[in-house]
Amino acid sequence: MSKKMSNKHQETHSNQTTNKSHKEVRVFDLSTVLEDSLNEIFIFDASDFSFIQINKGARQNLGYSMDELLQMTPVDIKPQHNYDSFIKVLEPLASGKEQKIQFNTIHQRKDGSKYLVEAHLQKMQFEDKSVYVAIILDITERTQNNLDLIRAHEFLDSAPDATVVVNESGQIQISNKQMVKLLGYTQDELQNMNVDMLVPSRYRDNHANHRKGFSTHAKARSMGTGLDLSAMTKDGKEIPIEVSLSPIETLDGTLVAAAIRDISDRKAAEEELQLAKQVAENATAAKTRFLAAASHDLRQPLQALRLYLSALTSKLDQPKAIQLSEKMNLSLDTMGELLDALLDISTLESGSVTADKRDVKLSEVLNKLVTDNTPQAEEKGLLFLCEGQDCIIHTDPVLLQRIIENFITNAIRYTEAGKITVDGTLSGDVIRISVKDTGVGIPDDALERIFDEFVQLDNAVRNRSKGLGLGLSIIKHIARLLELPIYAKSVVGVGSTFSVDIPLSASQEVIDDKTDEINLSSSQDNEPTILIVDDDPAIVDAMMELMTAFDVNVITANNGPEALSLIEEGVKPDFLISDYRMPEMNGVELITRIRAIYDEGLPAVIMTGDTSAEKIKDANLPNCAVLHKPININQMLSLIESIKA
Repeated sequence: MSKKMSNKHQETHSNQTTNKSHKEVRVFDLSTVLEDSLNEIFIFDASDFSFIQINKGARQNLGYSMDELLQMTPVDIKPQHNYDSFIKVLEPLASGKEQKIQFNTIHQRKDGSKYLVEAHLQKMQFEDKSVYVAIILDITERTQNNLDLIRAHEFLDSAPDATVVVNESGQIQISNKQMVKLLGYTQDELQNMNVDMLVPSRYRDNHANHRKGFSTHAKARSMGTGLDLSAMTKDGKEIPIEVSLSPIETLDGTLVAAAIRDISDRKAAEEELQLAKQVAENATAAKTRFLAAASHDLRQPLQALRLYLSALTSKLDQPKAIQLSEKMNLSLDTMGELLDALLDISTLESGSVTADKRDVKLSEVLNKLVTDNTPQAEEKGLLFLCEGQDCIIHTDPVLLQRIIENFITNAIRYTEAGKITVDGTLSGDVIRISVKDTGVGIPDDALERIFDEFVQLDNAVRNRSKGLGLGLSIIKHIARLLELPIYAKSVVGVGSTFSVDIPLSASQEVIDDKTDEINLSSSQDNEPTILIVDDDPAIVDAMMELMTAFDVNVITANNGPEALSLIEEGVKPDFLISDYRMPEMNGVELITRIRAIYDEGLPAVIMTGDTSAEKIKDANLPNCAVLHKPININQMLSLIESIKA
């Protein structure tokens, strides 16, 4: 048994010795191959770049001894690099972004001669030290062959773009036939010409500086880099161009191949597009001005008619005459609503309306809608509820209010029993406001059509009490302007739900948003004085007729200067009613000047027939209300009663 163990031990020892011998042979063979390789092989320290090992091929090619090289770093044999630039080259390996890198550079021998090389580097761990291993290939002959290929004009002439090859001094070394065709020079004329001469004279100094800077830090640059470039033809014509640049390393320095593309057609198309855009913008502006003027002029006679009718109604005492007057008022209301809707659609489609998005409390939008619509719901015996969590939203509150108000109005109009519910549901960074009713419902095949103009379901005789068929179309335009998605779902006989998603504000802090109120006061115990200013005599006359039914003094003026003259003569109004659009001076300017002369706190109303009150809003007049023509007579009379009270 002892003998068997001894034999086994000897066999094991023999195998270990044999394995060790094989490993040593492999290591010896590998080190011999690396040492005798004709390619240069370097191993240098990753921390300070000092050489650790250099093979015979590198020593012979460079002309240095091993002792000399061990005192050097790779930077010492690379004239193109300093310590900082070499660190940038190695950065992908040092950071671990790449496992190996390859680049072309120049090596310099001990005798000062230079040769072009292709370097392949890897980062490795050797015992407890990080090192770089570099294998270097001499590519002088290969590069020269490539340069010869470039110099073969057949190669360049096959390129679709005009092309030149330029040396570090800016002299053209090679040009192709497309270059001749583009600029009109012969190839002999282009040979050794400074490329700066192909640039318009006003750009030449800058071009020379850019060219020198590119040569210092040469890297490929593709077409379409956003630079506005021009070339000068032989006959002095400027043409817009794009240029791509490709550096070529040679023993004589860096050459740059420049491919040049004429973009005259594209520039002309861009200019035509810009011109068309400008024409469209001018047309939109003109349409906006037209709509504003048309809105004012169309609403003026309606306003006068409403005022005359109100004045007439106040003097009627026969029931049939009063009933006839009420029907006339209803017709006027419908006419005003139709005019408003058509003008709203026109202004929205023309792009005249812009969204004024800001942070606002949702409750401020909903509370007014609930207050305004509760009486109509109660009149039909409907339960009107508003539920959900308050939050800060980011949108245009005025335009959003129109969307939700239309949903509520339709819900009340088409619901005969049950309830209307307005609720808000938070979901991520939006809140969905939904208006639900228990009304007649909408068939599935009609849900898409209800957002088209003049579409009304079950109203073939066009009963105006059921609306005009324009509300949801306007809502669609407003929602698109605000970039808010709207939804509709319905079940016939059960009810409908209309919803809109609104983005939440980034901040949910409380917003203190003061609402404008008119503070009314009278300087006299009885018969307060109202100054009415409008350039339409019919409006002034109708307002006078209407005011005779109240214990007030009425003074009128047909324009701003006339009103200012009355103030300067001693007229002291308690209330000012002014049209906005007047010659010489608009309503905002008039109110501002009268307040400066007479009373900074004078309460005022501006009547406007314009489609948008943005300019009035921008003036930010305190203690001033804006009423849109045709104005709500009851609202106007309520203000007058407040003065008297």
